[in-house]
Amino acid sequence: MMPKIKVLLADDEPLAREDLARMISDETDFEVTGQAGDGRLALEAVRRLKPDVVFLDIDMPFLNGIEVALELAKDPAPPLVVFSTAFDQYAVDAFEANALDYILKPCRQDRLKKALEKIKKHCLAGQKQTGLGKLEGSFLKKGLIQKIAARQKNSKEKMVLDPDEIDFFHAESAEVFAHIKGQDFIVSLTLKELAEGLEVRGFAQCHKAYLVNLSRVQKISPLFSGNYQIILKTSEAPKVPLSRRYAGHIRSQLGGW
Repeated sequence: MMPKIKVLLADDEPLAREDLARMISDETDFEVTGQAGDGRLALEAVRRLKPDVVFLDIDMPFLNGIEVALELAKDPAPPLVVFSTAFDQYAVDAFEANALDYILKPCRQDRLKKALEKIKKHCLAGQKQTGLGKLEGSFLKKGLIQKIAARQKNSKEKMVLDPDEIDFFHAESAEVFAHIKGQDFIVSLTLKELAEGLEVRGFAQCHKAYLVNLSRVQKISPLFSGNYQIILKTSEAPKVPLSRRYAGHIRSQLGGW
């Protein structure tokens, strides 16, 4: 039996915290263990109480919710972060701060329930990875990345990408690109960060400069010198190189070929 998931609420509006606490208390797998009324108190409470997940408002005194999330991301075992806010324009910034979810106020019970289900899945995945029978705040180490902030070439406008829609990532000239349906988007994460954060979502490194979505692989074709190329299911996608160094790992992930 999974222990209760510990929740911290950070919002400068006491009534908003009370409403959220009441709705969360209706879910048997969750327990609200702390509350904070501003960003600085939220950081202090997280480091003292060590919750599994933090619900953050955006507009708070001293430190806003985005700043709190970025500070928490520096910790060795930070909690999951869910934003609960009245502002929809900060969604890209929230996902850049590695938020698990983004809920608009007023929060509905059915919308909150979806977020809590997502949290439970991550907690269960964290237990499976560590082999422990309790939550240890390790859920951010692998498989945290839910959305990826990106922009198109020659554009400063940011957008949010769903990793499941991405065919592969590749690094080129100190930049990392996500390839979707024949288009390249520039992302701010390194290939190493993407490989670690997307491993449980089915991404694997196939070349020193490439990370491929294994669910998009159609077949592997051999080349000379022990190297290969990956043919993807998406017709618009170019062939992806598979080097000898990563061939064994890719073969095991795909169950042979």
